[in-house]
Amino acid sequence: KKKMLKYLYEEGTDIFGTDIDFYEVSDQKAGASLIQALVHMEDRLFIKAYKFGVVYCKKGQTNEEDMFSNAKPSKLFSEFMDMLGTKTKLQGYKGYKGGLDTENNTTGTHAYVTHFQGFDILYHCSTLLPISADNTQQIARKRHIGNDVVVIVFQDGPTGGFSPDTISSKFNHIYLVVQAVGKKKSPNGEKVTQYQIAIVSKQGVRIHGPPLPAGALFPCCEETREYLLTKLINAERAAYYAPGFAQSRTRRLWLKDILEKYGKPQKK
Repeated sequence: KKKMLKYLYEEGTDIFGTDIDFYEVSDQKAGASLIQALVHMEDRLFIKAYKFGVVYCKKGQTNEEDMFSNAKPSKLFSEFMDMLGTKTKLQGYKGYKGGLDTENNTTGTHAYVTHFQGFDILYHCSTLLPISADNTQQIARKRHIGNDVVVIVFQDGPTGGFSPDTISSKFNHIYLVVQAVGKKKSPNGEKVTQYQIAIVSKQGVRIHGPPLPAGALFPCCEETREYLLTKLINAERAAYYAPGFAQSRTRRLWLKDILEKYGKPQKK
């Protein structure tokens, strides 16, 4: 109980801008109601699945219209996506949808999905979302990827760098830039694609792990998949604390309702 009150006091002071005076809830029903309200709030905020955007960028492309207009994936991009997940038919799919249509194929026929550390993960892969010959902004694709918190930008080769301003979105906070840099022989003699990885974040996003070693090359393998998925999940969690993030505001509103019911501002 003391820990719970301390938590409410610290959060409540920040919300109301003044100290909060708590009284003990002696009534068992009211006490149970307070606990249930807190548990319900946290349950609503607990993320059970993730959706990540993935944009395919051909060698030399530097603007979002070109990237979002890529109709077909390269072999390198397909190999990368096959490492991250399984290409799955959307119609009739019963898993986490991530906002995609699983009945009428209005958002494409397939998506890459996977399961990691108890979380269902779906990728909004640009080349699998509907493409328009008339709309250069590719609204149908950007409607989904533009609302993802974390986006992977896969580059077939050198493009001259990537800026978070390249893709116009208020919701995208972190970009994981992956560039294919050739192949290297593995210990068993097989040639394996190597990736360079960089993180590009918008202002206010917290530092998050696992660390990214400077100049490291990552082979196309299970270990790299696990590293990337861990990085993606931690990146999204870190983004929630960025200034003005919608989930932070929602959480504060819910907590404010609880504080107004169970706590009273101190009378000066």
